Amino acid sequence: MPWKRTFPALLAFVFFVLFSLGVVFASEDETNDSSVDSFTNTTVSNSSPTSVSDKLKQMRQIRQEKIENLREKKKERAENLREKKKEIRENIATKQAEIKERVVGRIKEIFSMMLKRHNAALERLDKIAERIASRIDKLKARGVDTSKAEKELAEAEQLGSAAQVAIDSAQAAVDAIDASSVTPKDAVMTAKEALESSKDALKAYHKALVEAIVELKSSADLRGGTESAE
Repeated sequence: MPWKRTFPALLAFVFFVLFSLGVVFASEDETNDSSVDSFTNTTVSNSSPTSVSDKLKQMRQIRQEKIENLREKKKERAENLREKKKEIRENIATKQAEIKERVVGRIKEIFSMMLKRHNAALERLDKIAERIASRIDKLKARGVDTSKAEKELAEAEQLGSAAQVAIDSAQAAVDAIDASSVTPKDAVMTAKEALESSKDALKAYHKALVEAIVELKSSADLRGGTESAE
């Protein structure tokens, strides 16, 4: 019959049209993605600060904004937690509950001391990062290539921001420990894991700063060797 002879040709035509449409849409997507990337790169390039110190200040400002938002949420959670504690505390009457509260209180004290040390360590590392940035600016003014050191410092600052978030998260986990809750053990374990995470984050920050110092010293030594040869 005629339709049997024309059906294969018709089917081939339909596949051809679908394939052509797929190629066109793929081309349009690539064009749009390229335009967005170009615009983004231009915007970042135009708004970038000129010195490493300015870059560090800008990154610190972004970090501070994030931390303030997290602390505001933490404050709200703490307020809700205080209200909950007030309601539950009125129902605590047995000696067992009092013992549990003392034990959990002691655990929170130990965790709080650990958090205090973590915050002090973060403050020391931040000061080291600031000194590295200042040293980079001085070497750049003398014509030393400090691009590698700058890259390492930027990566270290990102890890410093992550360490700050980890410490705040650990603080929130410690504050959430409630002796009057049904499962205080779970809250204690959560806080313990959060403290371990903040400790690891500080180690990563410290390691990155050491790498930045090594690159900075290498750049300075290279410059010194070149000047001696001349």
